[in-house]
Amino acid sequence: MRTLVSLFLLLALTAVLPAQGKKPSWVEKRPNTPGYYHGIGVVPAAGNAQEYLQRAKDAALNDIAQQIVVTIDAAQMSRLSEKLGELSAEYQSAVKTSTRADLEGVEAVDTWEGEGQYWVYHRLNIEEHKRIQAEKKRKAAALGTDLYSKGKGAEKNGALTEAFQFQLQALAAVEKFLNEPMEVPFGAGTIFLTNEIFTALQGLLNQVELKARTPKLDAQVGKPLRSPLEVTVTAGPAAAPVVNFPVRFSFIRGAGDIVPSAKSGQSGVAATQIAKVTGSEKLQLVRAEADLAGLLGQNASPVLEMVARSFTVPDARFTLNVVSLSLAFETEEMLFGVRMKLPRIEPLLKNSLSSNGYTFVDDPSKAAMLITVKSNGRDGGEYSGLYTTYVDANISVLDLNSGEEVYKTSYNNVKGVSINHEKAGMKAYDEIAADLQKKVIPKILEQLKK
Repeated sequence: MRTLVSLFLLLALTAVLPAQGKKPSWVEKRPNTPGYYHGIGVVPAAGNAQEYLQRAKDAALNDIAQQIVVTIDAAQMSRLSEKLGELSAEYQSAVKTSTRADLEGVEAVDTWEGEGQYWVYHRLNIEEHKRIQAEKKRKAAALGTDLYSKGKGAEKNGALTEAFQFQLQALAAVEKFLNEPMEVPFGAGTIFLTNEIFTALQGLLNQVELKARTPKLDAQVGKPLRSPLEVTVTAGPAAAPVVNFPVRFSFIRGAGDIVPSAKSGQSGVAATQIAKVTGSEKLQLVRAEADLAGLLGQNASPVLEMVARSFTVPDARFTLNVVSLSLAFETEEMLFGVRMKLPRIEPLLKNSLSSNGYTFVDDPSKAAMLITVKSNGRDGGEYSGLYTTYVDANISVLDLNSGEEVYKTSYNNVKGVSINHEKAGMKAYDEIAADLQKKVIPKILEQLKK
């Protein structure tokens, strides 16, 4: 009797536990049921269970999204790729991500774990997906057409910034369908809406002109630019000022700390500041360009920002004639209390600084910075025919405008050993020179550029 009860309990437990090790058919062979997009995700079943479950689900959704992206209209994608140019591949990658995030109606069919792997099977009804997408496209087309029409009206009335905003809003309305033809009724006929929005935006940009108010300026390495960089933003034959228009500034040759974005004021002037010129090139260029993405707002999608970057935009350029900081040296390099005929530290510093664009003057009153070097070598004794010399050195950098010591370092008891005291002293100086090259000079350059 006990044996029968035990057998019954064993059978009952077996019925409620999942089968272990038995692969479902969809693991062995990819499903191909007509009328569905099938998504399979498989990841190693290792680490945090919640994390690898999510990775498997994401992989399955990516699988479905990839199949949907493949169905994109080839002719429209070709036109869009031509428009985007080098951004085309980046755009297609962003479309896949957007498609996955926008999936609706996905059915979780099954999961299986075994052989150290976790599998997920999802599917999406193709007809249901088409129905959902058709409804979304219908609503997007209606909204996009309305905004496009308002943009054309604003352009006709001379409200250029407002026209830009309407057309960008129209672009945002249809961004999920940029890779599909969208023919809509408009006026007495029909238009391909996405194409017309692109054309309208480029047409608006073609009306805008940016002009540098002071195209050539003098600058100094490590210092702020005294004058702001100003561009006038105008449009049309009458060169009417364009108000509240975003402009982006960037170095295209040289480098510096620049405020990258500005908007035009009531007079159509957009201005920015360079807090510090850091590049050592004597001729540096700054570009000011219409920043279409700046009109999108902070919540714009990566796809929309990418498309905004693909337009040909008006620009203006500034030329900076850059002079380096003038440096003066005050050196006293000695060995056994006697000034050295051939200094060791000063030439090394000058060589490194001149290669970074800095110039030197003899008169400290004409310099921006004063570099002081004081050093001396002393007798360290003799042992078994070998002589020892110890060198101490102090190096400081003084800002002559503020009187502030911006950098200071010292060396104490740097040892040199050779066949006489003088050569031992040279060896000690060489030790200091090697450390200067490796550690000190980069720090001096860093301070000079602040």
